[in-house]
Amino acid sequence: MAINRNDTKKLINEIDEVIEVIIKEPKIKEFVKKTIIGTAIKEIQELIEESRPPRMYFLGRSGHGKSSLINALANKKVADVGDIKPTTKESEVYTIMFEDVFSTWSVIDSRGLFETTSPEGGEGEDVAEMIIEDIKKHSPDIVLHVIAATEARNLSNDFEFYKKIQQISKDKWNTEVPTIVVLNKVDTLGNPREWPPEKYPKKAGQITELLNYMINDVIKPISHNSFNKNFPIKGYILEDNVYGGILPVSALDKDEWNIETLSEFIGNYLPESALLDFYQAQRRKELLKKISSAIIKRFAAISGGIGFSPIPISDLIILVPLQYFMIIIVGWLAGRPPKEETLFEYLSAMGINTGVGFGARFLAQQFSKLFPIGGDFVSGAIASTITYSIGKSAEAYFFSGEKKSYKEFVEEAKKEIKES
Repeated sequence: MAINRNDTKKLINEIDEVIEVIIKEPKIKEFVKKTIIGTAIKEIQELIEESRPPRMYFLGRSGHGKSSLINALANKKVADVGDIKPTTKESEVYTIMFEDVFSTWSVIDSRGLFETTSPEGGEGEDVAEMIIEDIKKHSPDIVLHVIAATEARNLSNDFEFYKKIQQISKDKWNTEVPTIVVLNKVDTLGNPREWPPEKYPKKAGQITELLNYMINDVIKPISHNSFNKNFPIKGYILEDNVYGGILPVSALDKDEWNIETLSEFIGNYLPESALLDFYQAQRRKELLKKISSAIIKRFAAISGGIGFSPIPISDLIILVPLQYFMIIIVGWLAGRPPKEETLFEYLSAMGINTGVGFGARFLAQQFSKLFPIGGDFVSGAIASTITYSIGKSAEAYFFSGEKKSYKEFVEEAKKEIKES
């Protein structure tokens, strides 16, 4: 199960019905619909209904594994792979459809740089101009500069070449596309049979040596930091005028390595509008969990809006539609259907009986029992804290199968709200 945009409207209508059932006071109902739920619906519409395919541009010499890398990221064969001659006559645009997860990617595979032979049928036009026109035409969200690991020490010209392209793009259209270096085929460094690097310290050392060479002698960034501090071999975040990072990978079919790190890195540079399609197609829960966490933070902030209500609010029931909405969205991102059953599943895990007759009014009552808060009125800070805590509890359940009370997340919630 994945997020299908066609189901969003049905879910929003369902939330509206819940409000009608559980909130009777007209003024409070109007406030909840407009200020609380209205803002939440806008967030979900931006995330789901207005989302679009990510646009990724793959740059590099033929034979360095651009097509293989596209296939590895997509987790299926979509691009031709050539062993000897250049296979890309000109830039190839792929619209990759992931029908089972309702997602689409737009991928541009550029013609190889500095070819010693032209691909059959190629026109031999100036590659630099072609790439510049490509960037203008396709407006990619990110460029992946793909370099074969065994050839990296011989390709300083390629990096100078791309710097010029970036400068021209900036001068002409005031456009700077986020770019990362992908050191592909690291499995071929040294003895290819010594793989993966987790099992062969010598191979890991060769990858580390190559990364250090690229950073210290080729790219020479202002600064660099490990993307994964526990495993620096996974790649580095760079502070540089052209490149934002460098990651080693193997895109070898059925023996991929570090592709998930690359996916996460790409996600850090994509605009929010392209994240849902990118992460869903990856089918990696940890990536979708990042969207879930962002949604929880936003819903917590929205619930804090009750502190600005012109009406004294003394009933937690007004937060039920928002929290109802949030729990279903979190479950949806984790692969559950966007229906009441998802909410019931979570509440059952928390010890609430969700038997026959479990309607909206009963739902509100159970929420009040499950998440009790004392006091004469619900302040914005209290509302934010409890909403965040419920969201993280639901996230732990749906993504990890952990049955954790919202109380276990209250301190985290207070810290998050204080820092935001």
